[in-house]
Amino acid sequence: MINKFVDKLNADGLVTYINTLAGITVKLGAQNVGDIQSDESDIEGDNLLITIVRIEEESTLKNFPNKRLVENGGTFKLDKRFPKIHLNYYLLFSCTLQYDKAVAVIYKTVKYFQHLKKFAFTADEDDIELNMELCSPSFEQLNNIWGMLGGKQIPSILYKARVSALERDIEKLASVITTIGGEEKHYE
Repeated sequence: MINKFVDKLNADGLVTYINTLAGITVKLGAQNVGDIQSDESDIEGDNLLITIVRIEEESTLKNFPNKRLVENGGTFKLDKRFPKIHLNYYLLFSCTLQYDKAVAVIYKTVKYFQHLKKFAFTADEDDIELNMELCSPSFEQLNNIWGMLGGKQIPSILYKARVSALERDIEKLASVITTIGGEEKHYE
């Protein structure tokens, strides 16, 4: 999914917008930014990297029932599926240019997402919609993120990408209750 999101950002002009800065040419890619300082790093050139630092389920949308009435051969059945999953991806956008240019790239990235917050694309046969929301972690949280990534801190910005509902497409049909059996009693 993250590679399709990178393709969508490229198609929507993020890199073109950033490259309007004088003397700056970046490539956008999805990769662990912690790998740039390792000996086995295959990150070459000047990049704006997207790293997934956390994935969580949206707890406020967790408890909705997922049942619907469907027609099956002239009769109605109840399609009972597991509830849809709403995920949040925490995406760290970091730039590998020299410091002053990297700060300018991060600045342009923030301006880009201020203007364009919703992205719709198809990945793995699912229609996905991402809603971007700027996150401001505390100094301690930021230190923990970079410590987890195993590298020294470079200019970056953290976004929370709210994902539209994900659902596995497997029907689980059950009969619909149409009558209640038993004896009719009158109480006085």
